[in-house]
Amino acid sequence: MIEEQGIESFHLLEDLVPIEEQMEFFRESDKQRRLDDTFDTDEEIVILFSSNQPLTRKKKSLLKLSSIPDVKAYRAIETYHSSPLEPELLNWSSMALVGSRIILSSNLSGQQQVYISSGLGGQGKKLRFFGLFNSATFEPFTELQREIIEREFKFQFSQQDIGIESLDIRENYFAILMLFPIEIDARISINLVLEEINKFGGFLDTKFLFTNVRILNDIEVGQFLEKKKNMDSRSAD
Repeated sequence: MIEEQGIESFHLLEDLVPIEEQMEFFRESDKQRRLDDTFDTDEEIVILFSSNQPLTRKKKSLLKLSSIPDVKAYRAIETYHSSPLEPELLNWSSMALVGSRIILSSNLSGQQQVYISSGLGGQGKKLRFFGLFNSATFEPFTELQREIIEREFKFQFSQQDIGIESLDIRENYFAILMLFPIEIDARISINLVLEEINKFGGFLDTKFLFTNVRILNDIEVGQFLEKKKNMDSRSAD
């Protein structure tokens, strides 16, 4: 879409902000724009850095400051986000910072700006994804298989400028946090790696979990694998 429409500039939300909180920010931001009320930028900055203002009021300040093409407002949000007085507003200030950057860039360049967000965010021009893979038979990986997994993912991904932020190999499964350039088809890239790995004995299941919504915790991983194992057993029967 970006290529077809000739969009030259787009912005990624880099931090891991839950989708629910992102949607809340978007809804409140839309309300703020519809109100179209005037406010004093300096006053909102003072409120933002005040130690005796409630979270709800500071949220409004961040929304207001992020709605105008003003360098002073942008720097205020940036400073607050770097070390928020209220940790609860870290995600909110992250959203406000991207919103302010988009409006400021659009105003200065006169070019259309595109905002791309997901639950896992991204970095630079890359989107972050979480992948969960397991052994084909749910048997534990051997030491050699572990080495093959690590070697092939790192090698194959490096050829395509795909970053690996973490690779956690457990008994019979492994999880990867990855950064994909936005123009790359992530699933095709992963399938190619699995093909290469499975040349060494076909020990990986080619069905896997792949998402940019959130990272599964250990309990959720266990539940997912148990469900998948049960489904595979029923299919075999």
